[in-house]
Amino acid sequence: MFRRRRIVDHGAVAEDEVAQRRTAVERPPWSPAQFIALVIGIIFVVVGGIALANTGIHSNAMDTVRTDGPLWNHTAWLAIGEVAFGLLMIGAGVVPGGARGLMTFLGILALAFGIAVLIAPNDLRAQDATGWGFIIAGGVSLLAAAVSPVFFAGDRVGYARRREVVA
Repeated sequence: MFRRRRIVDHGAVAEDEVAQRRTAVERPPWSPAQFIALVIGIIFVVVGGIALANTGIHSNAMDTVRTDGPLWNHTAWLAIGEVAFGLLMIGAGVVPGGARGLMTFLGILALAFGIAVLIAPNDLRAQDATGWGFIIAGGVSLLAAAVSPVFFAGDRVGYARRREVVA
């Protein structure tokens, strides 16, 4: 008179169908520093790309100063450096958790380069505006990497329907 019911365990197959499936999705950590790194990286890639388009890459004239840059005078080497810095900063921004170590390292490099430009602008063939741009970017990067929190979300678990099999 009574029919015995049993619930099929996880992963068991009943009539060529999966009876129950549990899917756990872990959300990666994120940080507001990621957004800041992306903004700094995009700005430097755009400025460096425009400057590189204006200066061109000529094997005999890589150190020639071009005055038609978007924000300040550029050489081809400076434009290439800006694009490389921007791409590395974008790479730091897309890593979950903010890649704080890379942001800190890039911030220190930018700060040091900016100070070097202010101390010896003629040797590096750059303007004070270039130095201040790198100092501001390095300082913002260092500050964001130091004080920005990392948020860890809990696990989200989704459950499929349970199927009962009558035995």
